[in-house]
Amino acid sequence: MKTYSKRIIGFFCCVTLIVMMAGGCKSSGKLAYKNIAAIYNPELVLEDLNYDLFNLNDSITNLYVRFPYNKLQYSEINGRKEARYKLTWQLFQDFENSKLIDSAAYRGMDSLHTVGYKFDSIAIAVKNGSDYVIFLSFFDLNAGKQYDQWLNLYKKGPVNPTDYILTDEKGFPLMRNYVYNKEHFRIRTALNEESVMLGFNPQSMPPAPPPYALPKNVVFPYADSITAWRVSNHYSEIIQLSDEGRYNVVENGKRAFTIFRFYDGFPNIGQLTQLRQTARYIATDAEYRDLMESDSRAAIDDFWIRLTGHSERALSQIRRYYGRIEKANQWFTLSREGWKSDRGMIFTIFGPPTVVYHNATSEEWTYGEPGNPMSVRFLFILEVVPGLPADYRLIRSDSYRTPWHLNISNWRR
Repeated sequence: MKTYSKRIIGFFCCVTLIVMMAGGCKSSGKLAYKNIAAIYNPELVLEDLNYDLFNLNDSITNLYVRFPYNKLQYSEINGRKEARYKLTWQLFQDFENSKLIDSAAYRGMDSLHTVGYKFDSIAIAVKNGSDYVIFLSFFDLNAGKQYDQWLNLYKKGPVNPTDYILTDEKGFPLMRNYVYNKEHFRIRTALNEESVMLGFNPQSMPPAPPPYALPKNVVFPYADSITAWRVSNHYSEIIQLSDEGRYNVVENGKRAFTIFRFYDGFPNIGQLTQLRQTARYIATDAEYRDLMESDSRAAIDDFWIRLTGHSERALSQIRRYYGRIEKANQWFTLSREGWKSDRGMIFTIFGPPTVVYHNATSEEWTYGEPGNPMSVRFLFILEVVPGLPADYRLIRSDSYRTPWHLNISNWRR
């Protein structure tokens, strides 16, 4: 596991704080009208920049941030090499409302060429009774680059997903919703409870079908079995999970939070099993059957060489395809592995979208110029599936058949 830097360079040592409280502060426009396609473009994303949220109590939520120093640009400033960065966050009621509730900006620097990660937390004053949206921008000031992200902050219900967070044994947030085989971790809860109930479901979700094909109606129960784990001072006892599957935190008989136990190494692709399974989108039924029956890594290489006709072309396509699979796992893992989701499927085959608009209930992707009849547009609707976290379901259409097969053909040559 990666370790945090112990040096405190100080997110808050060099701080410029701008606070705009509710009551008249306006942003330039609604979040729903902002093109956020950059968050799905690997070239415009700072690798290993992660955020997480946890409701400390009814009026305070912690925003956690972690980023690697070695991804920042160090430039000579006043005779020494320095990295300079800034984080800004804006709190909105929802995507449709342009009124800003609160915001702040924090600056920091490092002149020690620190090895490892910067980890910090920011306390945000936000009351229970409503859900919110946080829009974040991280700036590498020396490189002149900006990295945007948004987070949903849930505080409306009696029990919310952000009432739980995964931590290591010492209480540091893991910044992910999955754990590894026999990894030691804890569940931190905002609720006053003596135990957390984990419902286990080992069933695996299938990959998304092509965008013109209707998906099968798959409904999973909340749990095949339930285990109780003791809680003290809002932290569970140390937990280890060996069996792969979904572990739902069950509160009042309903799923409140989901922990995934995927294969070790997730979200990366490297094991033979994952290399074979994730080729499903571009392999014919016969090719996929042959891949799944083979236990040889050479079968994967041969598959790609047959598709592309050349070993160097095959290597290029392998890097591009599995690179997208890994990004899909990082960005779209909600109810299943990200590559299996509708958004993960489209991202893998079509690549980063040109335009992305997001609101409280949907996400719209456009490939090409907006309004151009030659462009392809995909609409994903946020849908709650029994026993699973909410996820984005593609509105399927037979009109996608031609662009889908054209893009598959591009992979197979």
